[in-house]
Amino acid sequence: MKRQDGSVDFNKEWEDYKHGFGSLNGEFWAGNEMIPQLTTGGQTYTLRVDLKNYDGVSIYAKYDSFLVDSEYKKYRLSVSGYDVNSTADNSLADNNNCEFSTASIDNDIDSSIHRANMFSAPWWYCYGGSVILTGEYGENANFGIIWAGPFSYWSFYRDAVVMVRPN
Repeated sequence: MKRQDGSVDFNKEWEDYKHGFGSLNGEFWAGNEMIPQLTTGGQTYTLRVDLKNYDGVSIYAKYDSFLVDSEYKKYRLSVSGYDVNSTADNSLADNNNCEFSTASIDNDIDSSIHRANMFSAPWWYCYGGSVILTGEYGENANFGIIWAGPFSYWSFYRDAVVMVRPN
């Protein structure tokens, strides 16, 4: 995944996220079908998320274990092994074991709130929104690209890049 300029609307539906969208030369989502093909099958994968805020400050979070299950399991996210040398908080742990949700498909654990609708951002929601990398783009967005930080529950970012590699 890559966000850098708001040229691609990430508030899309299940099928869009399933197959991917955007361009590798700009903003894109690789596709929820591709991620399980890459991350399941016995090998472990490392996840790294690089973020840059509107003041130009960059941070990153790294996890030693990352996988996304198949559509049959609603693209359940599994992330662990937070690298303590990371400069971003371990906020993605809040999304561990969550299923993917879009505006039309609500897989939140808490069925009283449909967070993909509330935030206009498909994502892996459990009970909150401490990390949302698919939010509306822009410094003045109602809900933007979010990664919870040490000084604020929501810190907003201009750029987000998600990378996966085999261990």
